[in-house]
Amino acid sequence: MVEPLTRNNSPLIPSSNSINFAAQIENNNAQLRGSVLPEVIELPENHLFNVFNLLLLENKHRLVKQLKECYEPNVHGHKTWASSFLLMDYFQTHRIIKRSTQAIELGCGWGAAAIYCAKNGARSVTGLDIDENVFPYMDVQAALNSVEIKKMKKSYDKLTGKQLSEFNLIMGADICFWDDLSKMLGKMIKRALNNGVKRIVLADPGRSPFYDLADHCDNFANVTLSEWYVCDPEYYEGFILDITPKSVSKKN
Repeated sequence: MVEPLTRNNSPLIPSSNSINFAAQIENNNAQLRGSVLPEVIELPENHLFNVFNLLLLENKHRLVKQLKECYEPNVHGHKTWASSFLLMDYFQTHRIIKRSTQAIELGCGWGAAAIYCAKNGARSVTGLDIDENVFPYMDVQAALNSVEIKKMKKSYDKLTGKQLSEFNLIMGADICFWDDLSKMLGKMIKRALNNGVKRIVLADPGRSPFYDLADHCDNFANVTLSEWYVCDPEYYEGFILDITPKSVSKKN
């Protein structure tokens, strides 16, 4: 069984006898980012929020209300899921996104992680989802951040080896919540690695199918399962599964 690591080889959260719990968490994050605290940014209107220098929509935003009149997501794509913020923080901490990055976000929904990658210099980014009704929300959020995300309507288990070979980074947030999805992802990940994909990074709150996926991938790939947390836009904790081919180390 793949044993999860703690972030930076330290406890996931401070001890209960901490005098200033929130401050200690924020201090840990600041140290991991070179002691640089986030800039205070004035938002242009209500029901937007800023996270990792991205502008993202709350459900009460006027544009979301307008979009819902024409496009109603029907496969869990009704908001930005918090696991996306785990991905962003992990990418930032390990400096994973580079100018050479060609990324695809599986089950992208509103595309927050994809937009983060594009905003941080990735060469190209694609959002894949089985529900085409999520793409207008992703387009609006991408426009808010002055980036462009390519769209692909497809189930990730239908991605061919040739299609997967076009990417060197595959990512996904909160996409492994059923046993069947774990099996589908396992097959897709093996196919991706066999076709030259260099890295696959998934985030999850810590469901059983996600752990099963980690154990399965450990049979044919380098696998690291890490506890992870973020404090922005609010405190949230979960797990990161980082997968590379057996012959590739995780150097950034």
